[in-house]
Amino acid sequence: MGKSELKLCRLIYYSSASSHLQDSDVDAILDEAVTRNGRCGITGLLAYDAFHFMQILEGEDEAVNNLYLCIAADPRHYDVRLIIYQQIEERRFSEWSMALAKLPDVPGRYIDNLYGGFKPQLFSPDDALKYFDMLRHYLQRAA
Repeated sequence: MGKSELKLCRLIYYSSASSHLQDSDVDAILDEAVTRNGRCGITGLLAYDAFHFMQILEGEDEAVNNLYLCIAADPRHYDVRLIIYQQIEERRFSEWSMALAKLPDVPGRYIDNLYGGFKPQLFSPDDALKYFDMLRHYLQRAA
């Protein structure tokens, strides 16, 4: 199968951070993701606020599915819940093999107004994607 024939997908999930997680653990997660995702052709963004993770992954179906299975089994978080899984024509987060937005360092008025803060368990698929778009624009401006 040629590269142009590969099916791309987008996956967004959220989870609860393990109580023993430290900032250094989150930095290690980012380092691991940048390396692994670069090898697998996966791009995305991870949001973290000391209580929850929410992550968007984009890439070839099989690679994203395999990565999600590994992520779901990671003991650094629990209660992993899928928000959206969809086929896509093109990536929205091609800039990074993985980027990290530590919250509340990143302003989030849109979500604050909607939910009273970062509460990914309440996000609809559209809200989650809008939130990641907002984070992407913020991170691009901050760079």
